[in-house]
Amino acid sequence: MPKYKLSIFPALLTCKFIAYRSLLHFTGFVLMLTMWMSCAPIQRFSEFSGNHIHHFEMVNIGGTRQALLINGDRADNPVLVFLHGGPGFPMLPFEPFLESMRRLESHYTVVYWEQRGTGKSFSRRLDRKSMNMEQFVSDTREVVDYVRDYMNVEKVYLWGHSWGSNVGAIYASRYPETLHAYISTGQSVAPFENERLAYEFVRDKATQDNNRRALRQLARIDTLPENYTLKNALTIRKWVYRYGGIVHQTRDARPYVDLREIRTILTTPVYSLGVRLNLLLNPYFSAEELWEDLMETNLFDQAPEIEVPVFFLVGRHDIIVSHYLAQKYFQELTAPQGKKLIWFEESAHRPFSEEKEKFLKTMKTIIPEYQSRSYRSEQMHESP
Repeated sequence: MPKYKLSIFPALLTCKFIAYRSLLHFTGFVLMLTMWMSCAPIQRFSEFSGNHIHHFEMVNIGGTRQALLINGDRADNPVLVFLHGGPGFPMLPFEPFLESMRRLESHYTVVYWEQRGTGKSFSRRLDRKSMNMEQFVSDTREVVDYVRDYMNVEKVYLWGHSWGSNVGAIYASRYPETLHAYISTGQSVAPFENERLAYEFVRDKATQDNNRRALRQLARIDTLPENYTLKNALTIRKWVYRYGGIVHQTRDARPYVDLREIRTILTTPVYSLGVRLNLLLNPYFSAEELWEDLMETNLFDQAPEIEVPVFFLVGRHDIIVSHYLAQKYFQELTAPQGKKLIWFEESAHRPFSEEKEKFLKTMKTIIPEYQSRSYRSEQMHESP
């Protein structure tokens, strides 16, 4: 059961289900979820009421059907494509129900894409050789093109979180003509270097606390690149989480195995029984298949320049995806259209959950205002 928490760059906050702002809005979404629960999994559902948009479709992306959910309060709002973390952590039972995401849908039409190998986008027929960084970047291009066509827009905003920020930065560097801007939270840069920094963080904290159990576990980890394993990474993540490097503000959110989150996965009407069984049987699928690519990823080399405005929203206490590396990458990144790093001083890995108001203000005002004036590069330390 605890395996659900152990994805390589996990989204680890407990999610709260939020009531919709209007009965009509709520009814449309419930209808969609009800249809998902049917014996024959639905391939497409659309519900439009006034300006509200709810569209779900299993789209053929890169040779396999992948789940897309589009939610928005106004059809004329800018479109924001969200690249979730993990890789492989289930997204549809969580992110669309977050208060910050629901409120964000008043200002953007948000596209939730469950990536290949994840949740509803898993298939037993999926070619394991397709689980590589290049394929995920290609999939992103197909998703963006689908959304541009479906929403009849020339460009979209791209938001990458954690693992999704690796894919997002590479995509933004290659296909800037399709984007208004690139936005990231939990910006991942060089995963193996990140592992080293996380190891050092846990070692230092455990030494200070005289945490013998943590120190014994660390002593068994071989940190040489050729010997470092997914099992090692999962061990380190457990202690990073315990020491507040994923969730900063509240201690009651820090237990690494969150039974409420597991219960949500097992009972959500968003997933069929088959999807839930797959999550039980293949909890490490994406992390295992992408492990070698992850360890070789280095955005300093793979995405040194992004030719659209760039916004890094960085949690000051993020250790699981190093805020030190994110800042270093930001400083070295060439961004001719301008770049901005905004620090979230009371957040770790998920500022959109830990500092909702600041995140929403940034997305609603700071980014549009920044794009409307002369571009410049800056770091922003104070609250917007």
